[in-house]
Amino acid sequence: MFGKKIDTAGEDLKKLMDHMKKAADGDMSAVEAAEFHDPEIAVCYNELMKSVFRANNVFVMRMNEAMTAIGDSSVVKNMIEEVNEQAQVVATIHTSGQELEQSITRVQSAVSNIQSSSHDVIETSRNCSEEITQSIAVIDSTADEVDQINNQIATFKENTEKITKIIDQIKDLADNSTLLALNASIEAARAGESGRGFAVVAQQMGVQAGDTASCADSVVSYVEELLENIDAIAESVAVTSDHLKEGTERANSSVLSLENMVDKVTGINEDIDSIFEEVNTQSALTEEFIALGNTVAGGFEKLNDECFTTGEHLYRISRSVDNVRSDMARGRAELTMLDWITVFKVDHLIFTWRQYNNLVGFEHLKIEQVNNPRGCKLGKWFASVGDDRIKKLPAYREAYDLHDELHRHAVNCFNAAAEGQREQALVHFERAYNTYGDLSRALDDLAAGVKGLGYTDQTDTTRKK
Repeated sequence: MFGKKIDTAGEDLKKLMDHMKKAADGDMSAVEAAEFHDPEIAVCYNELMKSVFRANNVFVMRMNEAMTAIGDSSVVKNMIEEVNEQAQVVATIHTSGQELEQSITRVQSAVSNIQSSSHDVIETSRNCSEEITQSIAVIDSTADEVDQINNQIATFKENTEKITKIIDQIKDLADNSTLLALNASIEAARAGESGRGFAVVAQQMGVQAGDTASCADSVVSYVEELLENIDAIAESVAVTSDHLKEGTERANSSVLSLENMVDKVTGINEDIDSIFEEVNTQSALTEEFIALGNTVAGGFEKLNDECFTTGEHLYRISRSVDNVRSDMARGRAELTMLDWITVFKVDHLIFTWRQYNNLVGFEHLKIEQVNNPRGCKLGKWFASVGDDRIKKLPAYREAYDLHDELHRHAVNCFNAAAEGQREQALVHFERAYNTYGDLSRALDDLAAGVKGLGYTDQTDTTRKK
């Protein structure tokens, strides 16, 4: 009899150990009293498991509370988006600085060319001024020579007029000689034979007088023609002299204008030299700005990497905590309906932020993980609710519809991210996040309605002293 009791206790111990191993592996289901020779063992084991479940409930719900804070990646998102925005601003400033540097280089080159050209203009203008001055001297000298020619022509004209007077006298003498020859011929005719010789002389005197008169007439004709030509030459010389004087005046005016222009160009050149110095100074400052921009850009790139790394670490921590919470909730706890509704809220907070994590590359979701409103825990719960009173609650239908809407926005966010449309993906994420806020409030209303139907059991997570 005694030996039989030892064997019974051993069998019960072996069965108890088997169930404890199963519990360690995650199977914490209750045992039947009929399995043991001593039913009290089953009662104690089941009470132990219930105690473990109750402890696990507290653990799960505290983890759930922790995930409310850990799973909310608002700070990470704001940090990453702000750094990205600032990095883009810095990149834009850096690009603008490079363009400014190129622009200043072009301005510097243009100002240098203008400076060189202005120097050339001044030098050329001065050379032109000197050449015009020399030309004026030549013109003045030519004008003097023309005046001398004019004076010589006047003298020549006076002499020619004197010749005309002499010729007139010669003509008078010729006329007188002709008259004398005529008188002599008459007298010779009266003298008869004795006057014949004298008549011959008288006749020759008349012929010579006629020839002299004829020559005098020719000379007069030539002199008159000469005087006309002299008058024409004198007029031409006078016009030339006037033109020379006018040219001299214009040349003098041009010299004054040129000298004035040289003065102005000299002043402009001084301004250009000053601008060139300012441009050189600005170029040096721009180079310093570019160097600083490179440093800042490099710093922002490093900061961006560090922010991304920090966000990725926080994501990994949240996923690890969430996995522990989910594993404990599924197999090692007995959560109440109110507990599950609280878990559903946190689940979809995490679900929403996983869309942003997928967008920035912390994790790589599959569309099946996003487009599954009936496959997630809340979707399965909606389908498993057997109490029609719960289904008739307005908050139940509102939460149901908002749950579908949340998954729809998440799908749109996923697809936009997959297509590389980051800005559009952010828009869909914001819609998903706003919808989650509405869903969270609807689930709170649902929890209140469920309580009103008598489902009041809820895990107390407050620490007992």
